[in-house]
Amino acid sequence: MEKEPPKILVVFSNFDRTHRLMLEGILEYVRSECMPAWQVQLELRDISRSISSETVSGGFSGIIAAVLNASDRRKYFRTGLPTVLFEPTLDRMDASKRPANNVTFFNDHAAEGRTAAEYFLERGYKSFAFVGTPLPTAWSEARGRGFSSRLSKEGLQPAVYPAPSRAAATDFTVETPILARWLKRLPRTTALLAAHDQRAQQIETAARKASVRIPDDIALLGVDDDTLLCETASPPISSIPVYAPETGWRFGEAMDKLLKGGKTARVVRTCHTRVVTRLSTESFALDDPVVSKALAWAQSHLGERLSVETLSAAANCSVRTLQMKFARTLNRTIRDELAYLRRREAVKLLKETSMPVGEIARICGFCGPSHLGTRLKNATGMNPLAIRRAND
Repeated sequence: MEKEPPKILVVFSNFDRTHRLMLEGILEYVRSECMPAWQVQLELRDISRSISSETVSGGFSGIIAAVLNASDRRKYFRTGLPTVLFEPTLDRMDASKRPANNVTFFNDHAAEGRTAAEYFLERGYKSFAFVGTPLPTAWSEARGRGFSSRLSKEGLQPAVYPAPSRAAATDFTVETPILARWLKRLPRTTALLAAHDQRAQQIETAARKASVRIPDDIALLGVDDDTLLCETASPPISSIPVYAPETGWRFGEAMDKLLKGGKTARVVRTCHTRVVTRLSTESFALDDPVVSKALAWAQSHLGERLSVETLSAAANCSVRTLQMKFARTLNRTIRDELAYLRRREAVKLLKETSMPVGEIARICGFCGPSHLGTRLKNATGMNPLAIRRAND
C-alpha cells in the first residue's frame, strides 16, 4: 500500500504582502522536482488574533506558520508535530526551551538598519534621520536601533522623528503637516531611513508639501522593496529587499529536514544587506557635487559599458575636469572607483541572493563569470563560490 504524502498546515497573514511572497517560496519548494509530494492545507488569516485549537488538530504531519504571540506558539508546540515558525517580532525565548522538532526563523531587523547606515556612509553623508512607523512596532524600533548603532561607531547620530499623537498616527492627513515641518528643519543633504516602503511613500508626500527635494535635499531609503510602492512613487524609492520568496523556500527545506529526522538549527536569523537603488537615493553627499553626480549615475548603470567619457557626459563636465575632481575628492582614478563599485555590488549579490554567478556578472558589468571570478580573487583572495559559502 502506497504511503500517504505528508499533510502540512501552512498559516500566514491574509493581507501582508511579505507573507504572500514567503508563501510563494514555500509552494515553489513543494513543486520543485527534487521534492516528494506534500498535501498543503493553507490557512490565510489575521495572525494578530489567536488561532483556534481546532485548526491545528486536523491530522497534520507538520506545521509552517507565522506567529505574532506566545499563545499561538504554545498551541503549535503542544501538537508535538514538526514546526517551522516565522516570528518577525521574536522574543528572546531560550532556544534550548524550544522543542527539538522546531525551527524558528526571524528577520534581523537591526541588521537592516545597519545596512542602511553603511549604504549612506559609503555615499559620504554626514547628516542622518530615521522615521519609524506611526504606531510603535518592535521591528521598526529594531531597524532604528541598528541604524543608530552603526552611525554611533562613526561618532554620528540620526535625527529621530518623534512619535506622533494617536490622532496623527491613525490619520495621515492629520500627520502630513507635522511631518512636513519636521522634514523642513533637517539639514540639506540628509540621508533618511524610513521604517518601510509605505512610510517612505508618506515621507515623499510630506516632503512635497514642505518643498523638500528628494534626492537633492533628502536621500530616502525604505525597507521591503515592495515594487508596487517603490516604482510608482515619485521619485521611485530605493529599498532594502527582504527576499521573502527565498525565505519561504528555506521554510520548506527546514520542514523537509524535520520530517526526515535531520538535524537543524533551532533558531535561524535571516539577514538582508543589499539595497535596490532607485532615484530617491541617486546622490552622493561628497564635497564635490560633480563627483557625487557622476557616482550616482554610475551606481545606477553598472551593468552597462561605462567609460570615462560616458561618465563625464553624465556629470556634464569635461573628461579632464572629472579626472581631476575624482583624484582630489576620492584620491583614486575613475577606473579604480568603477571597479570598486562593481566588485562591491557583486559581493553583496553573492552573499544575499541565490542568483547565478553569470547573472551577477551581467548585472555588475563584468564580461562573464570567469572575469568576475578573476577580479574578486585578485581583490579579496576568494572566488564567487567561496564568498557565497562563507555567508552560509
